[in-house]
This record gives sequence, structure tokens and C-alpha cells, in this order.
Amino acid sequence: MIFLVVIAAYFMDIIDASIVTVALPSIRIEFAASIPDSQWIYGAYAITVAGFLLLMGRAGDVYGQSKIFIAGLILFTIASFTGGVAQSLLSLIVSRSVQGIGAAMTTVTAFAIFIRIFPEGPERNKALGYLVAVLSGGFAAGAVAGGALTTFLGWRSVMFINVPIGIVAALLCRRYLPRGGGWLKNQHLDVPGALTVTTGTILLVFGLTNAAGLGFASEWTFVPLVSSALALGAFLFIESRSKAPLMPLALASRPSGHSSHSFHRLWLWAPFSLSNPGQRLL
Repeated sequence: MIFLVVIAAYFMDIIDASIVTVALPSIRIEFAASIPDSQWIYGAYAITVAGFLLLMGRAGDVYGQSKIFIAGLILFTIASFTGGVAQSLLSLIVSRSVQGIGAAMTTVTAFAIFIRIFPEGPERNKALGYLVAVLSGGFAAGAVAGGALTTFLGWRSVMFINVPIGIVAALLCRRYLPRGGGWLKNQHLDVPGALTVTTGTILLVFGLTNAAGLGFASEWTFVPLVSSALALGAFLFIESRSKAPLMPLALASRPSGHSSHSFHRLWLWAPFSLSNPGQRLL
């Protein structure tokens, strides 16, 4: 049952990345939005997933994987409902951003739970095979489901479809997921770092998107790009002072051969180290 719940969460996160893409033309018509503006419906989700992934992995280590996983499911479900009832493009984009945070919470902790329940060896390899198959099929299923739902029920149904799935998954998690706190004690969460790097990335993409149509001399391009540079600069400053940085700057100061290897190990650490301290690669 735990395996099915984890698979369902992964499938919901993956399918949501592609299911909305098919509905974009209908959304654009209803809100009279331009193509660049409507692309934020997808971009906001992808950027917030990337921006909060490492933070939520650390939160799972501190507070417990199951707690963060269930909280992510609930947040994702609520955001799906608010996105379905959105009355403006901006409110829909905000809901998609919150969805991305929920997806980051469930994705990284689901993998940690997955690693913990299957011992290393043939059993885990077989389960990983099923997981990879689900991830591969999720994108294709999202495109097919998005087209069918948009055609017969309207674009809002691609948001509402997550609500019953999320409710059932959350209820099953509360019953079957193993309880317990995190193994990291007295650790700080680098929330300012996650917020600044996500904000800086959003402003960078926004500025470059405007530059394509308005040019770099436009204030709608210049101001977001400058703000992005300030936000990303603040991120580097925060990382240099943080007790538990998302991106340890010491890795970048090492010689090139060691640095690239260290960054490779850092990214491996993010999903794989979350089940217990004995499996960490760093």
C-alpha cells in the first residue's frame, strides 16, 4: 500500500507537468492572455519545484519524511482546487506556484520513503523499474488526459482531477505511512535561500520573456533583470552566511576536478540521502 501511495504521488506530480500544457489554448482564450503570459502557467510550476526541492529534502530530514509528504499532498490538493476555480490568469499562476511547492515536498520525500521501505538489492531494483516506468508514462498520460478532459469537461477539469486523488492519497498516507521524526536535530532550514533563488529565477525568466517582444531597453525588461541580479546576489550572500545552506559555496571554491565531482555528489545526495543517515553520499 505504501508503494502504491508513493507511486500515485509521483504520478500526480509528473502528469501535472504535462496535463496543463494541452489545456493552454483554452485557458488563453478564456482569460484573453498572450502566449508569453500563458506560458507562466507551466513555468511557475516548474520553477517553484526546482527552487524548493532541496529545501523540502532538508525539511524531511528535520521534521520527518512522512509529515512533509502528507503536508505536500494536502498543499498540492488545495492549490489544485483554487486553480480550478481561478477567475484570473494571475490567480491561476499563483495556484500553480503553490502546486509546485507541494510537488517539491512530495517528490523528494516520496523517493526517501521509497528507498527506506525497499532494502538494497533485487527487490529495490525491481521497484525502481516500476517507478521509472510510471515516470516515463506520466508525461504521455498527461498529454492524453489533458486533451480528453479539456475537450469534454473544459480546462478547469485538469485542475480538479487532482483533488479526489490527493484526498484519497492523503487519507491512505495517514493510515499506512510509517510515523517518526527526522534524524537531523537542531538543524536550520534555509528558507531565505530558497525564496531568493526562486524569486531571482522567476524575475530572470520574466525579463528575458519581455525582451523577446519589447527589447532590452524596455523598463519591463530592464527592471526585472536588475531585480533578478539583486535577488540572486542576495541568495549568494545568504548562502555564505547560512548555517545550513542549500548550496554550500565552499564546493565552488575547490579546484575544478574536485569541484565538479563535489557538485555531482551534492545532487546525488539530494534525493538519496533522505531515508536515513547511513545512506548519505556526503
